[in-house]
Amino acid sequence: MLINVERLKKNIYELAKFSDEGKGIKRLSFTKTYKKGINFVRELMEDAGLTTKVDSVGNLIGRIEGKDKDEPAIIIGSHIDTVPHGGMFDGTVGVLGGIEVIKTLKENRYYNNYPLELISFIDEEGTAPALIGGTFGSRAMMGLIDVDTDLRENLKKVDLLENDVNSAYRDPHTIKNYLELHIEQGRILYDEKIPIGIVTGIVGIWRYVATVRGTSNHAGTTPMYARDDALLKSLPLIKGVNDIAKELDKTLVGTVGKINVKPGAANVIPGEVEVTIELRELEVEIINEAIARIKDIINKIGDIALKQIEAKHPSLMDKNVQLQIERACQSKSIKYKYMPSGAGHDAREMAKKVPSGLIFVPSREGKSHVPEELTELNDIREGVDVLLESIKLLDME
Repeated sequence: MLINVERLKKNIYELAKFSDEGKGIKRLSFTKTYKKGINFVRELMEDAGLTTKVDSVGNLIGRIEGKDKDEPAIIIGSHIDTVPHGGMFDGTVGVLGGIEVIKTLKENRYYNNYPLELISFIDEEGTAPALIGGTFGSRAMMGLIDVDTDLRENLKKVDLLENDVNSAYRDPHTIKNYLELHIEQGRILYDEKIPIGIVTGIVGIWRYVATVRGTSNHAGTTPMYARDDALLKSLPLIKGVNDIAKELDKTLVGTVGKINVKPGAANVIPGEVEVTIELRELEVEIINEAIARIKDIINKIGDIALKQIEAKHPSLMDKNVQLQIERACQSKSIKYKYMPSGAGHDAREMAKKVPSGLIFVPSREGKSHVPEELTELNDIREGVDVLLESIKLLDME
C-alpha cells in the first residue's frame, strides 16, 4: 500500500491557513480559529470514511468499525493546537498522517479486524485561554484530571464544567492500542540522519526551587570583602546542574531556566535568590542520583533550602508496540533507532492506561515551537508509511 504524499502535503498546508495573524502558526484550543481548523479536520475524517463525534471536552473522534465492533479499538492520535507563533508540523503530522493512513486503507479495500479510531486531542500544548494544563484532552479521556477549586474556575473560562471532564472518561479496556506519529522536536534524528525514532518512553520531569540566602545591603557603601551576595553564592549550584547532567547520563538534561533575584535593585546587594531547576530523564534512579549530587553542592555552599515543586514520572511505551513499529520499519527497509522522548505528548497520558507507541520523524536542526519548524516531506512520507504498517501489524494480532 502506498500513501498519497501529495494529498497529505496539501492537507498540511491547508490546515496551516487556519491561524491567527502574526508570525508562524497560532491556533490555540477553544478559540474561533481552532474551531475552524478542527472543522476542517472533521471534514477530512468524514471524507476518509470515519464516523465523527466531539466528546464533552472537545476531543474530535473518528471511527471505522471492525469485523467485530465489540472488540477494543486501535487508536491513532495527536493534536492540531499550537503554541503562539509555532510551526505547522507539531501535532498536525500525526493527525493528518492518521487520516492518510485511514484513507489509504479504504482505497486499498483493507477490512480491519479491530475498530480503528483517529483522535485529535484538544489542548495538548496547554496554551488555551485558561489554565487547565497541557495534554488536557488525553488526560480527561484517561481519567487523570482531579478537578479542584482553581481548575473548576478556569474550566468556566472555556465553557466547561467539572461534569464535562468526568464525562470524557473512557474505559481503557475499550482500547487495544494507542499509536502516535510526531515530529521529534529535537535534533538527534536530524544529526544522525535517521528517518524514524521508536520511542521507548517519555521522560519524567522534576522541578525544584533552591532558595539561596545572603545579606542585602547598600551596593555603594558595602566593601567587596564584607559582602554576602546570594547571587554569587548560587553560581556553583547553577554550574553544578549543568555538570551533573553531562556526567551522569547522555539522556539526562538539567536546566536552570529561571532566577529570581531579591530585592532585585541595581543598587542593592542580592539578599536572596530563587533558582528553578528542571531535570528530565527516563530512569528514576538517575534522577535520584542527580538530586543527591545537587544536595552535596548545596551542603557545601550552605544556607540554601531546596524544595520540590513538580514531579511527573516517566511514561514507558509498550514493548510489543515498539516491536511492531520495528517490524514495520524493517518491512519498508527504513533505518530507525530506539530513543526516549524529552518532550511530553498525548502518548504519555495514554500509555499510563493503554499499551501505546510513539513514532518520531526528524525535525530540521531540531527546531520546534517556532515558525522555522520543518520536517521534510520525504521524512513525513516514511513516518506515515511506518504508521500504516504498524497499524496493520497490530490489527493482525
